[in-house]
Amino acid sequence: MSSLRVFPAALALGLALVACQSAEKKAEKDEVKVVHGVEAVCAAQADVDAAVEQVNGLTPDSTVADAQQAGDKLKGALSALNKAEGQLEKAEVKEYRDQVDFFRKAVAEVSKNKDLTLAEAAEQLKGKAAPLLAAREQLASTTVCIDVADDSADAKADEKPKS
Repeated sequence: MSSLRVFPAALALGLALVACQSAEKKAEKDEVKVVHGVEAVCAAQADVDAAVEQVNGLTPDSTVADAQQAGDKLKGALSALNKAEGQLEKAEVKEYRDQVDFFRKAVAEVSKNKDLTLAEAAEQLKGKAAPLLAAREQLASTTVCIDVADDSADAKADEKPKS
């Protein structure tokens, strides 16, 4: 599953200066890591949902071994989800930092031309700001995974975060 929120940044990166190609490639790699991170979080959430369903499926006729197996599956799925969320957060922060660096370099390049008016400089930087703003918004937002089945959405709504 790919995330639609990173595509604007990818398109804007295509407008980068040839002189900043290494920074552009670094940002693109970070963007790919974010996409993979979103996919990993969504897959881990699906695994947690499946484990919760297994736990909810236990009946009075279930054995202790069944309950232990369901508990182990849930524990493993939650661990995988925590790990995936941590990796996604790191990737988003790294992408944002790279976009800030990329934009600062663009500002430095534009500021070298002292004959530019402020309007001309702003026009040159407008396209360079889009990936930075997209990375900032992405960092501030939460990961949204689209569920195929409504049952899992109901299970998530019932869960309350612990304070």
